Amino acid sequence: MEGLGTHAMMDSTQFKVSELLKEVHLHHSSHFSRIVDNTVSAIKSCIDQIPLDFKVTADLAPKFVRDIGADKVDFMFKKPSFIEIGGSYSIQSLARPELNVDLIIRLPKGCFHEKDYLNYRYHAKRCLYLCLIKNYLEASPSIAKVEWSTFQNEARKPLLIVYPAAKVAEVPGFFVRIIPSAMSLFSLSKLNMRRNNIHNLNHGAALQATPKYNSSILEDMFLEDTEFVNKSFLGWKEIREALVLLKVWARQRSSVYVHDCLNGFLISVILAYLASRQQISNSMKAIEIVRVTLNFIATSESWSRGLYFPKTGQSSITKE
Repeated sequence: MEGLGTHAMMDSTQFKVSELLKEVHLHHSSHFSRIVDNTVSAIKSCIDQIPLDFKVTADLAPKFVRDIGADKVDFMFKKPSFIEIGGSYSIQSLARPELNVDLIIRLPKGCFHEKDYLNYRYHAKRCLYLCLIKNYLEASPSIAKVEWSTFQNEARKPLLIVYPAAKVAEVPGFFVRIIPSAMSLFSLSKLNMRRNNIHNLNHGAALQATPKYNSSILEDMFLEDTEFVNKSFLGWKEIREALVLLKVWARQRSSVYVHDCLNGFLISVILAYLASRQQISNSMKAIEIVRVTLNFIATSESWSRGLYFPKTGQSSITKE
């Protein structure tokens, strides 16, 4: 009888999980996928209309440039070297009610000098590049509205929120986030945690290290480096469902789902890490993966040193 009771409880839990997934997990219908594709195409079309070598100056966002104290911000516009969908949509793990798509735009090297990691020049040019794109997006009939937001709540790293003109009943409030990436723009050694890259902080004394500033740029340089996550989620339905369930769990805990603590991307990284260590497997159900993950978050000793992902064939990673 006890065995029957346990079996009934497992069936009940599985039923509740299935019902919750039906409610929150957005499946990629052809209609929704078409809206996403059309919106991305409209954004690309707007960017294509920007004249090459258009001179961009601080006049596009003078207050922003002044507030961060940037110098030498003028550049000639070049097309993004890469535009690609990323985030939860790319691994089919969107969870209601936050239904948006991340569009990664790689900032072209031709807009930057090798020393633009200094004195907020990178942050200023990043913002001005988005300002120019915003001007062209606002003239498009395919775009209903364009707003500013920030990346990871960091005011010096704005991003664009784009609402399509077409409405989709199944995804009310849907938007695309345009997020710049800075892959290969600067030398990694120039951004190590011991370097000072804001020279006006000198004040006649010894230069102080600027680790948070340096990390802000490094974050953008590695923004596209998500292959290890994407590989883990490819063709594995249960891990995608587990990610959706963990997002629901995290969003209900305001002390956890906050800036610099836990978000959907970091949860996907943890799941990919557990998969790489064979601590979860594709023979497990979504709820089992959730239990293993929560136990790891609560008890793992890894948090004292961080999670590291050396690339294939790489025995160690750089300090940066």
